[in-house]
Amino acid sequence: METSIAMTSVRGIGPLPALIDSREGRYAADHVFSEVGLPVDVAREADRMLPLNSLIALYEAAAAMTGDPLFGLKAGQEMIDDYGTWVDYSRTAPTLRACLARASKAIEYHQTGTELALATNGGRALYSYRIFGKRPTQRLQHLQHTIPALLNTFQVYAGDDWRPDWIELDVGYDQRIEEMAKRLGVPIHHGNAAMAFAFSSALLDRPRRSQTGAMSQISRHHLKYMVKKGPPRTFSSLVRETIHIDLLVGTAHIDTTADRLGLGPRTLQRRLRAESNTYRQLVTEVRMERAKALLINADMPVTEIAHLLGYSDSTHLTRAFSQHMGLPPSTFRKRSAIE
Repeated sequence: METSIAMTSVRGIGPLPALIDSREGRYAADHVFSEVGLPVDVAREADRMLPLNSLIALYEAAAAMTGDPLFGLKAGQEMIDDYGTWVDYSRTAPTLRACLARASKAIEYHQTGTELALATNGGRALYSYRIFGKRPTQRLQHLQHTIPALLNTFQVYAGDDWRPDWIELDVGYDQRIEEMAKRLGVPIHHGNAAMAFAFSSALLDRPRRSQTGAMSQISRHHLKYMVKKGPPRTFSSLVRETIHIDLLVGTAHIDTTADRLGLGPRTLQRRLRAESNTYRQLVTEVRMERAKALLINADMPVTEIAHLLGYSDSTHLTRAFSQHMGLPPSTFRKRSAIE
């Protein structure tokens, strides 16, 4: 699996647009997303992935606009039950130990280039979250937003009032950490190798407090889809996901895509060639994928679809679509409607 660049599910954006607009007024979210080079519509693409560094920058920008030092923590509290199938699957395990083992394996379906790991030493246990590769220095808000989901997962086994003995963060000193500690009622230590919860290892064999049939049913229903879709396995698949984000604003340019991935354009092209791909080829593939989805699911003229995909007019879309699919968009739409 490609792990050199950390990617994350768009689901991690959660209720961010609504939270920003509710605090700062209509269209405030558009401004924040634009500031970090993301279209606000990306929040609707829950099944897609984006570079983790883009999500980190988004949380920092949102906190800066609202002036709330605990913005990430509050956003995380709003989405503790909406992290996706991999979390639901983990929380249905019979014991906390089994739950953490599941989460450590299943996180790749939510993020790549990261790790969840359990370490024990005598009566002490440490469950850590680590991001590999280049990371922004300012990422406290992103770490904040991960804490409520992890805390809630432990509470499924240990009770609603449970707190870790302490929390470790892999960032330097920040005055906001003191506010976090007060809000959570937990000591927080900075300057560590990873973000982690420290707790008694005796808790690991604690059984799940209750069996929630609805959660189990949801997990089983979506588990096959999660596994089938899988995480990005190649560098080309990472680029393809990033191009999809770029096309939400109508255009995809190699400089923009490379910048999102923390690379130079030449490096991006070289790595694609190593997998027998080119940037132009991937742009065409993603455009055709979106064109097919819009032709089937959206009641809009081909001219409008062409504009959404960055074509100057419908003629260019029709030519590209016909070359790729062997039939024009109008015929594809008619056949899809019959089927």
